[in-house]
Amino acid sequence: MEFVDIYDDLGQKSGKSEERDEVHRKALIHRGVCVWIMNSKREILLQTRSSHVMFPNMLDISFSGHIQAGETSVEAVKREGREELGVNIDVSKLQYLFSCREYGGIDGYFENEIDDVFLYRADIPIDEYLFRDNEVKEVRYIPLDEFKRMVESGSSVLLPYETHYRFLLIALNSRLMQ
Repeated sequence: MEFVDIYDDLGQKSGKSEERDEVHRKALIHRGVCVWIMNSKREILLQTRSSHVMFPNMLDISFSGHIQAGETSVEAVKREGREELGVNIDVSKLQYLFSCREYGGIDGYFENEIDDVFLYRADIPIDEYLFRDNEVKEVRYIPLDEFKRMVESGSSVLLPYETHYRFLLIALNSRLMQ
């Protein structure tokens, strides 16, 4: 069982933790991490979700996951990188971008999450990714300009996190232009 810390409306720890599935059933506020992998060609890594998970066969963030009870964001990034993609994260290549709130529900499953969003700059060949937890079907790099067009057009192949994607593009634009 995976336990996560519960937070209040101001993003402060409540001192309580709950099992992950209960957190989603009760729509409790919790924290997660989202990591976007970008290579030196300015391509973003997108994963295609497996057919047996929520939002099957859709394109998603490079990798993401819950911050477990007592864990830091960076610890969660390192664990999730290994679990989802078989990647050992070099923290020196990891850059915090922003935090955002995701809220929504579908069929009794509620997301009420504060996400810490990171950029990971690394040239990892596609064939080095390993899908250990069966959440990921495949990964592919997409040029940043193409990803931007997908977001702007509301592409139906992307998971429905439009606000998250727009914040990402703004953050990347400001950092890449420096």
